[in-house]
Amino acid sequence: MSTVLAIIGALGIIGSLMFSGWQARVLAKQVAFQATMNGVATLHNVMAGLHNVQRFLADDPALIPHFAPERSDCRRDVADPAKVEMVAAMYADVLCIGLYALSSVPAATTENTWEDYCKDLLGKSTALRAEVESKPWGYPRLARIADSLEKKEPPKASVSG
Repeated sequence: MSTVLAIIGALGIIGSLMFSGWQARVLAKQVAFQATMNGVATLHNVMAGLHNVQRFLADDPALIPHFAPERSDCRRDVADPAKVEMVAAMYADVLCIGLYALSSVPAATTENTWEDYCKDLLGKSTALRAEVESKPWGYPRLARIADSLEKKEPPKASVSG
C-alpha cells in the first residue's frame, strides 16, 4: 500500500511539475507578445508625433526649405521666422522623445535607425541644428549627435537666406 501511495504521490509531483512547465512556456509567449506590442505602440506613438510636426510643413510649404531643403525650390526668407523656430523646437522634441522611447523599448526598432534619421535631419536642417545647439540641455542626445556631424555649413540663428 505504501508503494502505491508513493507512486501516486510521485505522479502528482510529476504532473505538477509538467503543469508548471506548461504555465511557464505560456507565460513566456505572453511576455514576448507583450514586448512586441509595446514596441509597436512605442513606434506608433513616435511616428504619430513626427507626423503631427510634419503636418506643419504640409500646411505651410514655406517651411519646407528649413527642414527638407532637397524637397523645395522656395527661398528660406519666405517663411515666418517665429514659425520656423517653433517647428524646429517641435521637431527636436519629437526626435529626442523618439531617441529615448525607442532605446527603452528594444522591440520597437533599433536606436541606431532613429539616430540615423536624426543625423539626416540635423545635417539638412540648419533651423533644427540651431535649435538643438542653442539648447543642448534640453536635447542632450540630439546635441551629442549634432556635435558628431561634420559641419559643412554652420547653423544660422536667423531664417533668412
